[in-house]
Amino acid sequence: MKLEELWERYGSFGPFNIGSLPESIRSQGTRIVFSPRSVIVNRGDFPRYIYFVERGVALGTRNYNDGNNYYYFQIDRENGCLGLLEVLSRQPATVATVVARTEVTALRVSSAVIYEFIMNSPKLLAQCVYMVAGDLYQRSGNDGILYYYRGIDRVRYYLVQYCGLHGRGDGEVWVDADYQTIASNIGVSVRTVVRSIRTLKEQGEITSVRKKISISPDQYQTMLDAILPLLHS
Repeated sequence: MKLEELWERYGSFGPFNIGSLPESIRSQGTRIVFSPRSVIVNRGDFPRYIYFVERGVALGTRNYNDGNNYYYFQIDRENGCLGLLEVLSRQPATVATVVARTEVTALRVSSAVIYEFIMNSPKLLAQCVYMVAGDLYQRSGNDGILYYYRGIDRVRYYLVQYCGLHGRGDGEVWVDADYQTIASNIGVSVRTVVRSIRTLKEQGEITSVRKKISISPDQYQTMLDAILPLLHS
């Protein structure tokens, strides 16, 4: 039997979020509301609980040596599961501080309850393996590609990827990420992002007004054409 047929047989997996939990597990949790800018989990804390986002948006943060605090991943109901990575990898320290961007409602469940639940469910265990492997694959690919890019090409790559994830049909895409978020995702300084955005705007590859970036279908194609030779080199 071919690998593709086995992939089809065992089906696809969605994200591990609050929708993955049966009522018997949900009933053991506590619903907590976090106000905007409040801390949900702190970097270095023991992962005693796993938080499942029900409503709102949270941001993972990273502190840099220059004293600035950058956002580098976003969490909502769709992918909203805080603490699972640490629990599955058996790590005693939370890897990132996560703060509420908006008001966030989350179900807090004991990590021990979730861990035992997953380890006794082959289907959920397979779902978690798929999720972690998918994240690792994407990060490995991006890290390898971006290593050889100039700063402006890293920004182009990020914006092209953003359009692919958030675009709807043939309409204009507005980039919600701020410059700090972009810098953190592609491994450059905020100053490099600012310079690159200015250049891309001057060249007509993006539209930027008061640090708000929009990308038309034609602009998306222009940036894609610019990085395609790099992807195939």
